[in-house]
Amino acid sequence: MKPMALTVPAREEWILVLRMAMSGVSALYGVPVDVMDDLNTAVEESCDLLLHQDYTADTLTLRCEERPDGLHVTLNAEGGTDRPEEQPADADIARLIIQTLVRDVTLEEDAGSVRCVHMTLPARM
Repeated sequence: MKPMALTVPAREEWILVLRMAMSGVSALYGVPVDVMDDLNTAVEESCDLLLHQDYTADTLTLRCEERPDGLHVTLNAEGGTDRPEEQPADADIARLIIQTLVRDVTLEEDAGSVRCVHMTLPARM
């Protein structure tokens, strides 16, 4: 499977588009339906985390790449301006929720705000 990237406006109504894209990638990767649901939920939780930081992002980008150890999924919040009055979502709680759904979750921070979520779905058996 070739790497895939999709960029959408950083607004809640566009999360559905990212979930649908993740469903398509999951189908191409041969992910069972129950695992596909978990991955879609992890994408939604990641988007929710990225949209509730102390900045206003311009875009969200979903990247998927098949590697020998599994399917790597990255969600990036790009661009944006500071929003100092916003109370950021709790990154530790978000990480715990996402980790119940997929493995190897890493959050990248920039100036105290989460800007990127990396996660891995284990390789097919």
